[in-house]
Order: sequence, then structure tokens, then C-alpha cells
Amino acid sequence: MQKYKSRAGRNKIIYNYTGEFDAWVPATMQFLGTLMPPTLSKRAAAMLLLVAGMGNEEIVALTGMCIRSVRALRKTMEEQEPTSELFAIKPGSGRKRKTEGIEEQVWAELDSGKYRTHKEVAEMLEEKFGIKASVNLAARVVKRWKQARADGEE
Repeated sequence: MQKYKSRAGRNKIIYNYTGEFDAWVPATMQFLGTLMPPTLSKRAAAMLLLVAGMGNEEIVALTGMCIRSVRALRKTMEEQEPTSELFAIKPGSGRKRKTEGIEEQVWAELDSGKYRTHKEVAEMLEEKFGIKASVNLAARVVKRWKQARADGEE
């Protein structure tokens, strides 16, 4: 075990575990998956492996996280004290909806009652709004529209 100070001036301990992580990491992540979303279970396992002194590439192989996420997690752990913020999934990740900003207009069009199938809704999205939509996307739009109308009645 070695002690040293990080760039941020915090005390660090290097502990090198010589056993096998291959067996217990997936089992731990599976258990944590019953308590929290998969993203957080991977992050928790990666945090433990970082504290144990493993390298980024090994953590990527064991947890399935991407290398950028592991690097960012290492940097965050070096700069901050352990807080609940490390276990928060930040909003805004993921892809934006194709109908973002025009859903009310699309729903108004659906309220007209002209469209009976998802294929017709997909064609309407392309003709009137310039959105190249699959039948599956049209089905999701219709589902959100129906849910919004049901919530509005309550």
C-alpha cells in the first residue's frame, strides 16, 4: 500500500489487489441492478475498481462502460469528495425527439381525426412537418397523443 497526494492536494492510497475481479464484478453489478438502474450499478462498480487501483482499460472490460465515462468518473472522483451527486443520472443525455417543439401542432392535426393508421400518421409527419418518420415513430407519437388526451380529461 502506498500513500501520496493527488494533483488536487488530497491524500490518496494505492492498494493493489492481486486476486481475480472477473468473477465478482458481474455478480456485484447484477446484485446492484436489483437496487438501482444499470447505469448506476456500472458506475458504482467502476468507482470501487478505481479505488482499488485498477486501470481504465481493465475497468472498461469488466463493467462494460465506455472509456470516456471511466476517465470522466476518475477525474470527478479526484476532484470531488464522495457525494450523492456521483450517483445521479444527469438529464439531457440521449437523443432528442424528432417531434421536439412541434408536438402540440402534430397533436392538433391528430385531433382532426383524418388519420386512422400509423402509416397515415407517418406520411402526415413527412408531408406537413418535413419529418421522415417510420411507422414505429408514428406509433410512439400517437401513444403520447393518446396519453396526453387521457391526462387532460382527468
